[in-house]
Amino acid sequence: MSYSSLIYPASVINLLILFFFLSLKWENLFKKPLILICWLTSMIYLIWRAFFTLPSIGSISFAAGMVLWITEFIGFLQLCVFYILVWKPARKKEVPLKSLEKLPMVDVLIVTYNEPLDVLRRTIAGCLNLDYPKERLNIYICDDGSRETVEKLAGQFHVHYLKREDHSFAKAGNLNHALQHTSGEFIVTLDADMVPLAPFLQRTIGLFSDPEVAFVQTPQAFYNDDPYQFNTFSTDHLPNEQDFFMRTLQAGKARFNAVMFVGSNAVFRRSALEAIGGFATGVITEDMATGMILQAKKFRTLFVGDVLAMGLAPESWGDMLKQRDRWCRGNIQCARKWNPLTLSGLSFMQRLLYIDGIVYWFFGIFKLVYILAPLIYMLFGVYFLKTDLYSLACFWLPSFLGSYLTFRLVSRGQRSMTWSHIYDTSMAPSLAFSALSELFFRKKLNFKVTPKGQNSEKRHFHLSTVMPHLFCLIMTAAAFTKIGIDYFFFHNLRVNEVSFNLFWAFYNMIGLALSLTVAVNRPRFRRGERFRVNRPGRIEFTDEQRNASLPVTIVDMSDSGARLSFASDHFHEYEQFAIRSLAIDPIGTLPCRLVWLSHKSQDGDESVGIQFEELSDRQYSRVIHYLFNIVQSQRPFLEDKTGSVRTLARFLRKSFKVPQALKRQNLRRSVHLDGYIFRIPETKISRAAMEAAVAFSDDGPRRPFTIDPEQKPVVIKDISVSGCQILTTFPLNLNETIVLNAKPDLGPVKAEVRWQKKKFRHYFIGIKFLS
Repeated sequence: MSYSSLIYPASVINLLILFFFLSLKWENLFKKPLILICWLTSMIYLIWRAFFTLPSIGSISFAAGMVLWITEFIGFLQLCVFYILVWKPARKKEVPLKSLEKLPMVDVLIVTYNEPLDVLRRTIAGCLNLDYPKERLNIYICDDGSRETVEKLAGQFHVHYLKREDHSFAKAGNLNHALQHTSGEFIVTLDADMVPLAPFLQRTIGLFSDPEVAFVQTPQAFYNDDPYQFNTFSTDHLPNEQDFFMRTLQAGKARFNAVMFVGSNAVFRRSALEAIGGFATGVITEDMATGMILQAKKFRTLFVGDVLAMGLAPESWGDMLKQRDRWCRGNIQCARKWNPLTLSGLSFMQRLLYIDGIVYWFFGIFKLVYILAPLIYMLFGVYFLKTDLYSLACFWLPSFLGSYLTFRLVSRGQRSMTWSHIYDTSMAPSLAFSALSELFFRKKLNFKVTPKGQNSEKRHFHLSTVMPHLFCLIMTAAAFTKIGIDYFFFHNLRVNEVSFNLFWAFYNMIGLALSLTVAVNRPRFRRGERFRVNRPGRIEFTDEQRNASLPVTIVDMSDSGARLSFASDHFHEYEQFAIRSLAIDPIGTLPCRLVWLSHKSQDGDESVGIQFEELSDRQYSRVIHYLFNIVQSQRPFLEDKTGSVRTLARFLRKSFKVPQALKRQNLRRSVHLDGYIFRIPETKISRAAMEAAVAFSDDGPRRPFTIDPEQKPVVIKDISVSGCQILTTFPLNLNETIVLNAKPDLGPVKAEVRWQKKKFRHYFIGIKFLS
């Protein structure tokens, strides 16, 4: 090793770090030089790989080396496209509606097939909340399932209902059918679960002042957690997996008039759709094809980066894989029918960006090459590259560091390379199979709606989807074992060659292990998502003689109920009152009933769960407006504390905690009372209870029991009018009947054991009063 050989890596690494930190403060000045340096280091690395590292030890190793180099070269080309997209920020353009001479007629098309009614109801309410003159707006439910319940729902909200007898071409056919039965100048396409925010049309319709604009696309954002967020307990730490594409990459595509239509949350000019014969059919991703054909016809397409509609992400790991399988096959089908390289009318950059989007769906194959390469070398001695650790570090490290720093800068916290690795690893085997089977076998795949609004009460491990990951983990363990044996027992290990393969395999192992956590579906107990609110409200009480109210904090809320908190001192006065309604500014008063009540001992506050009852359509629409426009649209989209170790530790720490359903409807007070329980055979319970009452009564004579029951001391920890929690040093039997006494605070009362938990040498036992 000569010191002169360190000049290149040392100087480049220092330069990269310098430009990265300068870019954090002066991004406009230093971001582009940082990207150029990163591009140059990647180019140098690939050239070095091609001329100095391809193995020549046999034809198998040479072929393996070529496969790896070609994979890296494709990755480099995709990296170049990525740098083009993030080279400079897209210009934001706003054209307010008031600048238009006349507001156009707008048709909102909500496409549905088999989605639950509560999901569809949310979207209809969101459409009714659109900030646009009602006389210039028509809302249509395009029901491809021809359901009477959906038709009734449309009548309930006074919106139009469309159905068709011929269900050909799935969603695209449904939209084309709607085009024939509507007449608005502009068309809004919404999936059944996508709730538009009030300013949706305010931010999009004005952009059509340019007659060449065919459609305006807004991001698909989500108000629930996708499987990556939910199954790894990363709701507060991880953005939705699609956010980076929907916001950052789409904005980059807009600079080249290559915005991708993503199937929903878009506004179309009717005349532009008519010019191409309506929405494209014959492929299962009609959205991509429709947008590309419009751009080939020289129409302009725009992108608005603000979140203007929010929907439901796939709720289980299996559903997400099915959705991505459909997208993968659909993109390949689209390339086969409308090849971007040969489609007349597209510009060079449009062709490049669409081809890049299609090649992306082969990432499963590329990722498997990276995963298997070090394992095959360590287990079977097949070389994928022939070099030593020092040389690899000199050329690979500057390239990797440049990519890491540049990605961190341009992603703005929306995604990290760590989670890009996890995303790709988790889906790689499934999508590699999808891409290869669609490419070579062209298996016909019918369009299937991704299930939305589902709930489940059991944990489920999608074993079949992670069998390849388990196999690779077993191979990794076998490879590490073999290397250990070779090193400690046979002393014939080429440390220089093996060391970087060990590091490579360990890096892959992290992605494989975290892929297993994503495949463990957590139970989703609620059908409707809860929104964090933390805003003031008032509970209104009533009894037979008077009404009262109490200020509360709305902790979280859905369209069917809410969780409220308040100071316990205030609630005792109204403990015997019935909760009648919840008043929220600016919604008004919502009728509700108590579902559960719990005590939070840390701060002394009480929490109650309420359920809304018989909301009118107007009240329901106001609730949706409040939740989506005031609360949820401000949801952060940045990563925070998402490192591999933290994520895995969070999963292990929380996955074995089973949430308990809150059912208690009476206020529990924390106490510390010494008492006794009497365990008596069931046939003697009634007489023993009466005798105990007499024996311990303040008025009656004090005398010993005529029955000699088993008397044991307990401590009462909390109490309500319906039951209490006791602490004992001995267990009881579930459903056992006992008599509890803690004179003078609590007289003898007959009770039943409902639950118990052991903690060290003590037992916490919940009992329900029977008399």
